[in-house]
Amino acid sequence: MKYQIGVVGFGVMGQAIIKRILSENILKPQEVAVFDIAEEKIKAFPYEISVCNSFSELVSSSERILFAVKPQHYAELCKETDFGQITKVMSIMAGVKINVLKSKLNNFRGSIVRIMPNTPCANGKGVCGVAFDGTDETEKLFVEKMLSACGGVVILDESKFDAVTSVSGSGPAYVYMFAKGMIEGGMNGGLSYEESKQLALNTIIGAADLALNSEENLDTLVDKVCSKGGTTIEAVEVYKDRNLVEIVAEGVEACRKKSALLSEKL
Repeated sequence: MKYQIGVVGFGVMGQAIIKRILSENILKPQEVAVFDIAEEKIKAFPYEISVCNSFSELVSSSERILFAVKPQHYAELCKETDFGQITKVMSIMAGVKINVLKSKLNNFRGSIVRIMPNTPCANGKGVCGVAFDGTDETEKLFVEKMLSACGGVVILDESKFDAVTSVSGSGPAYVYMFAKGMIEGGMNGGLSYEESKQLALNTIIGAADLALNSEENLDTLVDKVCSKGGTTIEAVEVYKDRNLVEIVAEGVEACRKKSALLSEKL
């Protein structure tokens, strides 16, 4: 019996995804195998999964392969490996396009799923952008179920992946920066760090959940918090004067352009 998933590369994101899949009982530990030259990563993992001695062994003993190595390393791994017996490949490698990956897989004739996760996937609150190539409906359902353990799943065309990277892949960093400003503002008003952190982060979580589930647009939701002559409008006017929305959008655009540039080099 083959392993359901063979993971090559067991860094932060690879571990996070597999941990969520196992914790949600989507797969059992004995259905997962991994190959990574840094064995200490595997030893520290809280589940007893199987370990392969080589990448070729992983490929030959797995139903599907998940590429979770750094993008600059996968091509060398693939050089001496025959992919003729495997029909399902998944990749979370940033910037590696499906056609480029396919060109490195010797004798491969199967389907490829490209995935862009983000770090909140580690606690099941993330989101994954997903693009399918030659994937049948059964495999699509498996992938969606697997990734649902990590949070939301958005299926889209691969041509949009640089934008996905700039919004959700890199997005947690933008949120942390805004949260830092809220926390520091609270501390300037006399709150302790922990008090301000709890207030700021729980406000971000609650506001995001409300916006996600509301039929109203974001401008309307902003207006609902503000009142003429009130307190919120004072902060909002400062942000408008500083062009906060435009600044954030410019940062996202810079990230997208860099993602596109890196993709051309891989």
